Amino acid sequence: MPTTPDRPTALVTVHYAAVELDNGENIRALAVGEYLELAEPTAGMTPGTWQVVAWQGDPVFPDEAVMRPVSTAEVLELRRAASEKLAAITGGNR
Repeated sequence: MPTTPDRPTALVTVHYAAVELDNGENIRALAVGEYLELAEPTAGMTPGTWQVVAWQGDPVFPDEAVMRPVSTAEVLELRRAASEKLAAITGGNR
């Protein structure tokens, strides 16, 4: 399956120290399933949204994150779901 902006498929394995989060921590602070938004190319990843798929290495102190790019359609669906959840919590008042 070819990679397109709406259907990215390539996984990237990244050493934890290669990516710094906005709060100064490295990506080890992210759990499997969490997302990372990149504004510029970093450690073999293109700008956009990426999800942590797995951690590799020592089971106690893994040193590599397996990341997957998240498609535009997935990002829009995540935003829609979050908006609906917020509306349910607040009764539609933001």
